[in-house]
Amino acid sequence: MIVTVAGCGALGSIFASKLMDAGYKVQAFQRKGATQDALKKGLTIRSGDGSSEREYQFLEVSDDPAFLKPSDLIIVLVKSFSTPEVHPVKELMKEKAVVLTLQNGIGNAETLSAIFGEKRICAGVAHYGAIRLAPGVVQEAGGAFIALGPWVKDHIPMDWVEKILKNSGFQSEYVADPRPWIWKKLAVNSMVNTTAALTGFNNAGLMNSALIMQLMESIGKEAVTAAGRAGVKIEFEDLWKVFLENISKTAANIPSMLQDNRAGRRMEVDTIPGGVLRYAERDEEFPYTRAMYAILKAIDTERGY
Repeated sequence: MIVTVAGCGALGSIFASKLMDAGYKVQAFQRKGATQDALKKGLTIRSGDGSSEREYQFLEVSDDPAFLKPSDLIIVLVKSFSTPEVHPVKELMKEKAVVLTLQNGIGNAETLSAIFGEKRICAGVAHYGAIRLAPGVVQEAGGAFIALGPWVKDHIPMDWVEKILKNSGFQSEYVADPRPWIWKKLAVNSMVNTTAALTGFNNAGLMNSALIMQLMESIGKEAVTAAGRAGVKIEFEDLWKVFLENISKTAANIPSMLQDNRAGRRMEVDTIPGGVLRYAERDEEFPYTRAMYAILKAIDTERGY
């Protein structure tokens, strides 16, 4: 079986390494640049405590499908604003291939459905931490679980994808409808990523600040209201439980938006806090999320994004 990982940043690299550990052949669809150059030489995964490193070699690394092999499974982990750029991967799909998106934000499954066909889309969330130390070098930062399931009811067989993840050492669950999980992850990201990007705190630092915990609670409640308007019912108590479990198991993690902010890269502002704001019915609604969005968007805009 051949697996293509589209987007080998921090989390994509963790997935690639675990799949290779389990014996699967893995190739990377990676845009040109320093990361692609590094991955062609090999991927380095550092343990969470920094005491050991493991080296991995991809089957192939390219942004050109002509240099990649037909795939049984395509895992999409590019930033949400780059989702349309995976279109060339369509050329690699075998007859029964499945496309799995575990990206942040909302709207990714819809975009991928337009590219690959909705019957092939398996969508979900990954509560795993990873820190990009350098191009091609990633450190593990803890993990909680993965939830995934078919995007539409009329779909090709895809429960086997969850078995592959379990075989690769992930704690995973196959669900009938991934939408509640995606909205819970969006809420958690709105709480964690935005506050981390602006404070510079890792997950442990966020937990240790009573003021930030209060702020994240307010942001989470706004996301729950937005989810309800999107037709997805979430109880705040359930969300808070998921949040506490995730942030405690990934205490050492540096949230992705903070990593991007530090590196001067574009942040997922439009699809994380912006995803929640799509469901505001008045300009004065969701004030906590709106404030975070405005500050982060201003930073991105100043950088030319």
